Amino acid sequence: MYTGYYGTDKTGKKIITKKRGFKSRKEAELAEARFRLSIEEGNITPNKKISFKDFYNEMWLPSYIDGQTTSAAKPPSLATINNTKLVFKCHILPMFGKYKIDYLNDNKRLVTDLMTSKAKEYANFKALRGYFLSVMNWAEEHDYIQSNKLNSSLKRIKSIKKIELDNSKADEAKFLSQEQLRTWLTTLREDYEEGLLETKDYALFLTTFFLSDRKSETYALQWKHINFKQMQVSIVQALDKYGNVKTTKGRKKTTFNIPQELGILLKQWKNEQRKFLSRFNIIQSPEQFVFTYVDTQGNINRKLHIDYLNYRMKKHMDRHPELVHATPHKLRHTGATLAKQAGLSLELISEALTHSDTNITKEYINSSNVIPMAVGEIAYRNLKE
Repeated sequence: MYTGYYGTDKTGKKIITKKRGFKSRKEAELAEARFRLSIEEGNITPNKKISFKDFYNEMWLPSYIDGQTTSAAKPPSLATINNTKLVFKCHILPMFGKYKIDYLNDNKRLVTDLMTSKAKEYANFKALRGYFLSVMNWAEEHDYIQSNKLNSSLKRIKSIKKIELDNSKADEAKFLSQEQLRTWLTTLREDYEEGLLETKDYALFLTTFFLSDRKSETYALQWKHINFKQMQVSIVQALDKYGNVKTTKGRKKTTFNIPQELGILLKQWKNEQRKFLSRFNIIQSPEQFVFTYVDTQGNINRKLHIDYLNYRMKKHMDRHPELVHATPHKLRHTGATLAKQAGLSLELISEALTHSDTNITKEYINSSNVIPMAVGEIAYRNLKE
């Protein structure tokens, strides 16, 4: 049986509640649509005493999944939906689930105290706050509360835990220095030449490093995205954590020129992959993903697990204790920082990282600005005698 969300209270007054017994999902959705239309026409009064948890489950979450709670062009992906549910399950509902929506709205001190406490222990507080306010704004939009009184107060709460974590990390720990990067590249090449590192894994590391892209974008590369004649790689898609193809962040499509060294390595890997797949009667087509693996169940040609490159880098660090700790994301910081130190402009770095604006790029550049000539000296040297 399927569930609808309307009913009556003890006096016979129609209110929103949970109702079961529909023979099909279509029938339940039609009944609910009629009910919501009645609310809009003023014939039914919403249940303003509904709990935060029930409102989240019955009103906000279905609308969020359909993409109605934001102005985004598309509904959220399955991975985003599951992450959102986890934030509510682990953090938001334990704090506010038992309270009525209108009670929370009228008790600002309670909400701000709980949120401030959470900001001290949870680094991703900004996302948590955004979800909570989205629920309250949705309650306002559907007349469960007259207006959301919590917006201004909650937006003033600082992400204390995240600030502490950022302050505890020296800038040098966020990227590899030239010498540290050189050691990484040297040990990788030596391990590859000695047969300790597969061609695929070596090519995966260098592709992610040279492009300084997100690892999910490297994972989503297909052979049709690599132009060996022009030595170019096009980033047009990414993989979510479930291995589903999705658009890149910001829906950007970017073509990179690649160095000769990487082009040669990718050609070699393409030949090795074709021979391997042919053993299983799989033809290497332009649609074939560049990087795949055999999973723990023995399934071949599987799209890479979200942490595949992290695991391979950790294994390499285990072989070489002299290496400074690094992750795929740290490689992205490294590329941006060393490019800035080499004199590349912020605008060009931002374009290369496919950022939507340079303010985001600034967070990736972990070094001070080098000013070729101070303005005072410029003024001095241009003085007219």
